[in-house]
Amino acid sequence: MHAKPVKVGVSIWTGWMPIYLMEEKGFLKKRAQEYGVEIELKKFKDYLASVQAFTAGELDACAMTIMDALPPADAGIDVAAVLVNDFSKGGDGILVQYGIDGSNFKGVEILLEEFSVSHYLLLRYLETIGLTERDIKIKNTPGDDAGRAFLAGNAEAVATWNPHLFLAEDAGRGYVLFNSKKIPGEIIDLVVFNNKRLKQNPKVAQAFVSAWYDAMEMIKNPETRQEAIIIMSDLAGTKPAEFNKMLEGTDLFLDPQRAIDFLNSEEIRKTEKKVVKFAQSHGLINDEVNLKYNTTVIQTVRPMK
Repeated sequence: MHAKPVKVGVSIWTGWMPIYLMEEKGFLKKRAQEYGVEIELKKFKDYLASVQAFTAGELDACAMTIMDALPPADAGIDVAAVLVNDFSKGGDGILVQYGIDGSNFKGVEILLEEFSVSHYLLLRYLETIGLTERDIKIKNTPGDDAGRAFLAGNAEAVATWNPHLFLAEDAGRGYVLFNSKKIPGEIIDLVVFNNKRLKQNPKVAQAFVSAWYDAMEMIKNPETRQEAIIIMSDLAGTKPAEFNKMLEGTDLFLDPQRAIDFLNSEEIRKTEKKVVKFAQSHGLINDEVNLKYNTTVIQTVRPMK
């Protein structure tokens, strides 16, 4: 009996574009053949739809933030992170019209996707100016729609991500008041597996993670980097120059050892506690949940034959 392909969900975000590159350059297919597995990328236009599909059991794995990995764990899925893709280091932010700052932020209406990373970023900013969520108005809006609304002049403040941040600044529509550089290492992007399914076939994660590092080698190598940028920018619907700017706000985990060290660190556990607190206070999870970090998968990575 032929095994079903393992389904991995992914959506458009700078730090996940190497996953699209893995497929486009054949790294994923080659590694799957090497490990004797079949992997199917399921691409989502809406990021949260991919998380919901994972929670519903429609996906075996999914690219998501550390915060969004908590609700599936709370729902009873044994969630294991096998790969850390990147930190957001300026790629997420709060855009405001000129004249708005911390001194007059009270009462501002801000467009953002509720209970998302953008929501978390807002709360971290409010902490720095001594306000709470009750002091402002949130209008629930998908992040890309919020960015477009700001660029069109239809919002006084939004929480969103690149390219909306730098496009708005370049167009003179406003400025970034606060971004993920101010909370280094807190917005973490991962690839998580349903650990029950992972245990049934650990070679799937080995193939996937190996293909990720094949893509990292292409991005690191000066001779192939520009080709990688062109492919990723095209698949993300941006221009290469814009995509390079997006990469500036994204700290990619290019090196396997760095990823292993981070997933074993106290730092990721401290961040997890912060996002668990946020998720509990907003009713996203009922119990304090713990994620698993499977570094043994990264340790098996070997150069492509």
